[in-house]
Amino acid sequence: MISGFDRPASRAGPSTQSRRWVRLACAYAALVGGSTFAIQCLTDRLLPATLIAFGPRWVLALPLVALAGAGLAVLPVRQMPLAGAGLGLVAGMLMFGVLDFRLGTGRSSLSPSLRVMTYNLGGSTVTSKTLDEFLRREHVDVAAIQECPFYDYGPKYLGWHFYYGGDLCLVSRYPFTRLDQVVEPDADEREGNPGPVRVEISTGTGRFQFMNVHLETVRGGLEALAGNGWAGLQLFAHNRFEAARDSVLARQLIRSVATPFIVAGDFNLSVESEIYKQNWGDLRNAFSSCGRGFGHTKDASVYGIRIDHVLTSDQWECTGTRVLSTPYDGDHSPLIVDLRRKQ
Repeated sequence: MISGFDRPASRAGPSTQSRRWVRLACAYAALVGGSTFAIQCLTDRLLPATLIAFGPRWVLALPLVALAGAGLAVLPVRQMPLAGAGLGLVAGMLMFGVLDFRLGTGRSSLSPSLRVMTYNLGGSTVTSKTLDEFLRREHVDVAAIQECPFYDYGPKYLGWHFYYGGDLCLVSRYPFTRLDQVVEPDADEREGNPGPVRVEISTGTGRFQFMNVHLETVRGGLEALAGNGWAGLQLFAHNRFEAARDSVLARQLIRSVATPFIVAGDFNLSVESEIYKQNWGDLRNAFSSCGRGFGHTKDASVYGIRIDHVLTSDQWECTGTRVLSTPYDGDHSPLIVDLRRKQ
C-alpha cells in the first residue's frame, strides 16, 4: 500500500516541474514578443520602447539559455521536440526582431563600381597620414567623416579631394562640387556642426549627389533621465524633437533630387526608429539589404548598436558591406559599403 502511494507521488514531481517550465517559457515568449513589437513599432514614439531600442538588447537573450538548460533537466523526452520548436521561434524573434541580425540576402553578385565609407572619428587617435593609409589600403573611393579633426586640411595635401565643414568632412578620390553653400568654419568653430554637407561627385560612370550627415544623438536625453529622474522626461522629449527636426531638415535637401544620390553618416538612429522610418525609410539601407551579422557601428561599453548608415536612391544596388574593428580607438567603427550603379 505504501509503495502504491509512493509511485504516483514520484511521477507527480517531474510533472509539476514541467508545468512550471512551460509557464516560464510562455511568459518569456510573451516578453520577447512584446519587446519585438515595442522596438519595431514604438521606438521614438514611446519612452519605454526607446529605452529598450537604445539599450543593451542582448540582455533579453539571457533567459533563453537558462530555459533551454532547465528544459533538458525537467521535461519528459516526448515533450522536448515541441519545447525545442517553441524556443527556436523565440530565438528567431530575438535574432531578427530584437537584435537586428541580417543575412545579406539582398546582396548583388555583380562587381561594385564605388566603395563608400562612413566613420565618426570622435575620440579617435587618427591622423591625416594614418587615415590616408587606411583609405588606400581599403580602396575607399568616398569617405564621409563625422567629428572631423582635420581642420588643417591634411588629407588635401596627401592627394585627396577634401572638404572641411567643422564637424563634417568629405574625402574623395573624385572631384566634387559643394551644393549647399555655407560660410566656411574658422578655427573658433571647429566643434560646431553647420549641418549636412551635400556635394555633387563626378566619376567615370557619371555624376551623383552625396550627403554627409551627423544628426542629434539620444545620449543627451538619456543623460537627462539619469540625472534628473522624472524631471528629465521633458528634456528627453525635447531631445527626440531635436532629432526629428534634424532628420526633416536633412531629408528636405534631397527629397526632390532626381539624380542618383547617397546619404551617409552618423544618423544616431536605429532602423526601427519612427524618426528614421518617416524620413529615411523609403531609401535603400545598404547594411539592411546586403549586410551580414549585427553591423554594430557604435560601441556603448557593454553593448553595440547600428546607428551609422549608408542610404541610397533606387539607382544603386549593394554588393557588399563590412563593419571593421575600430582601428584608431574612439567609440565608432567604420562602415564600408560597396555599391554598383544600375545601368
